[in-house]
Amino acid sequence: MFFFRALTFSLVLTTLNNLCFSQSSEIPLGKASEEGVDETKLLALAQRIEDDPRLPIFSLLVSKNGKLIFELYTGQIKPDESHYLMSVTKSVLSTLIGIAVDQGKIPSTTTPISELAPARLFKNKTDIKEFSKVNLQNVMGMSALNTPDPPRDMSSSAIERQNNYLKARNYLEFVLGQSLLKNIGKEFLYNDETPSLASGVLSYKTQLSAFDYGCQTLFKDLECKNMEWMHQDITGINMGGYGLRLRPIDMQKIGITILQKGKWMDKQVVSSQWVDTIYQPYMSNAGDGAPPNYGWYWWHPNYESGKTFLEANGWKGQRIAIQPDLGLVVTMTGCLEPEKFNEGAIFSELMTKYIIPAAEGPSKPAPDNSINELLQKINKGSYRDWE
Repeated sequence: MFFFRALTFSLVLTTLNNLCFSQSSEIPLGKASEEGVDETKLLALAQRIEDDPRLPIFSLLVSKNGKLIFELYTGQIKPDESHYLMSVTKSVLSTLIGIAVDQGKIPSTTTPISELAPARLFKNKTDIKEFSKVNLQNVMGMSALNTPDPPRDMSSSAIERQNNYLKARNYLEFVLGQSLLKNIGKEFLYNDETPSLASGVLSYKTQLSAFDYGCQTLFKDLECKNMEWMHQDITGINMGGYGLRLRPIDMQKIGITILQKGKWMDKQVVSSQWVDTIYQPYMSNAGDGAPPNYGWYWWHPNYESGKTFLEANGWKGQRIAIQPDLGLVVTMTGCLEPEKFNEGAIFSELMTKYIIPAAEGPSKPAPDNSINELLQKINKGSYRDWE
């Protein structure tokens, strides 16, 4: 079965709203101080990025109570430009799986993979038996395939396996031929091959690529634009681990939808039951005995705030961070190369020093138009020197 991808490209006109420090009209706009936000912290946030012109952050968006209050783009980057996402792709895939479960396309997340994938894709009956021990919950908790991969593992065997995976005619068929962890449901191994089990199952159950299914559901309901899912195999299956391209404003819409229990505007995009599910971590990347901080392709950091976030976390600086008690959603894109930047430390600094204190308040206005003037200066229409 072949699944065909249809790319949609369109432009959206944006205007500057002087009251909310935002260039977008696609999300309800709010004035930060009227949402209980300390605007002086947002001004300091913009100044922090302006003061470090070699810091390759491309965009930073903040919403409070579902209203966009801060929208920053650097250099020549425009709001309608899509950004390449690494593992944030996994979290978007998670949302698509949730919609498929809601629609009955996928019977449940506890159904064995051996029953969800076509029997003809397995090499033999032994593999079918092995994958009867694995379900989507295991797959979406990174407790399935024993496939260490670059850049986490740079051994020759890991590199060779990844090259074979990238060249595979059918990603799902390839990963169904890989070995499994010994302790499914307990052992954690983060990699980019395991999500192709979820993406592949989604495709065979919906008869659409993950991208096309998204275009009929999530992306359509959120009125996303200029999206693309790169690295499709020859049969039409999208990689589950990375390769999605979205505009930051559409990433923010996804975060707000999760914040609002799966609802965008007046439409229930994904069920509140699925949202409740993804808020429950069940795996840990820190070994036995450590509290769970991962599950359903979402992370659960707290940024020393005493409040747990739900976070899509992509390599080199892609983030969607959601905190329900604060009504907070933060989206970031960038290219923080690990040889030059500690992306985790940078995002943590922005969160702990500026964004979380701003959201906690108390309400405090910044000088009139000061944030807008600084945001326009940062997005000055010329490329920054990041080399």
